[in-house]
Amino acid sequence: MLGTEFKELLAKYLAKTPKSREAFEEVSRYVPGAVGSAIQFFKPYPIFGLRGYGSRIWDVDGNEYIDYCMSYGAMTAGHRNPSIVEAIVNVVKEYGTLLGMPSPLVGELAKEISSRIPDIEMIRFTNSGAEATMYAIRLARALTGRDKIVKMEGAYHGAHDYLLISDKPISIKILGSYDEPRSVPDSLGTPQDVVKLTLTTHFNDVDSLEKLFKQFGNEIAAVITEPVQTNMGVIPPEENYLKELRRLCDYYGAFLIFDEVKTGFNASSSAAYLEYGVRADLVVLGKVVGGGTPLAAFGGRREFMENITPVGRVVHYGTYNANPLCVAAGLAALKKVFTPEAHERMKNLNYELFKGVNDAVEDSKIVASTIVKGNMGAIYFGLDKPPRNFREAYRVDKNMWYEYWIAMLVEGIIPYGGAWFEEWFVSAMHTREDIEKTIEAYHKVLKIIRE
Repeated sequence: MLGTEFKELLAKYLAKTPKSREAFEEVSRYVPGAVGSAIQFFKPYPIFGLRGYGSRIWDVDGNEYIDYCMSYGAMTAGHRNPSIVEAIVNVVKEYGTLLGMPSPLVGELAKEISSRIPDIEMIRFTNSGAEATMYAIRLARALTGRDKIVKMEGAYHGAHDYLLISDKPISIKILGSYDEPRSVPDSLGTPQDVVKLTLTTHFNDVDSLEKLFKQFGNEIAAVITEPVQTNMGVIPPEENYLKELRRLCDYYGAFLIFDEVKTGFNASSSAAYLEYGVRADLVVLGKVVGGGTPLAAFGGRREFMENITPVGRVVHYGTYNANPLCVAAGLAALKKVFTPEAHERMKNLNYELFKGVNDAVEDSKIVASTIVKGNMGAIYFGLDKPPRNFREAYRVDKNMWYEYWIAMLVEGIIPYGGAWFEEWFVSAMHTREDIEKTIEAYHKVLKIIRE
């Protein structure tokens, strides 16, 4: 139970954000939950943003925050990064926002991505990561003649019916036993016939996946996974795990799809899976590749991608796909912001944050563990070591996390996306001063939580 001390903390949040509360009540009359996406909501009401710059966000009450949500990894170039703003302004002046026809910019961005992720010989652009995963599994199904898809329990790959399965259940119990995990839809309105086509396994558990292949091997079109799991904090693969995935997919004739929507150019300076010595059949990208605009992509070997319309018969449409505005922002992000040198700087700042958070945990004597990968990180309250899969991550002390969340907001820090299973991101525009202020806040907040 959340105690008296937390009620005092919550009162501080309410006193700090009266205009956000007013906005919430007004917008709620017209927009369910007053948010554009359910992930933006938290109790008692979300902060309503006014503007952002660099590593900072200002809300409608005029409060300033150091931001580590960074729009769930999409804004790790930094809010209003000058290079990206300049690219957007110039392309709108020269091209407009939407032409309804291809532009040379598309080829430039495709070439840039291919040069940094060699398995992507050809690529198609979409407007969101969810669309990109949907098209990737469509292509895998078409080329294998099979229907079933395997995903990791707890993993999020977009809100479409095929993959919004066994993601964040209302209770862990409905997922079945560890040895016999059940596929459970996250949303009402998901047809049971669709649910049956999605099988779930446990990250970092080769035996669990091999068991599925032995049972359904000739029906499985693809395994889709993040190489480093997000949306359950940050969980890297254990040694040789991804190589074993590659081996099993090859043996049973299934595609291996790496979802790099969050991890691409964040967990690594290119695609995170490349660090582990494996090859992908298809790769899904998003967030960073659009420089904070709605752009995503799926790509892979030429022999696979040439089956997409109009060359082949696997359909891919979209009015806004590869529009000049988003493509120009993506080009600026990859060429001018997310250089290998810039990623090294982000990684180093993130490691400083990691060390500082660990010191705060030890100083406060609370039970928690932390982990970082690239410019991403997570803290697991109530766990004395980082988890290796979703079942372990779910044991997080969610009340303690909520106390931490509200307390950090009061201190002027947005430490995460607004849920226990999210992660933090250090952007290209965070500074050492930001890190130092954040570590100070952690020391203060974790002592409050302990008390």
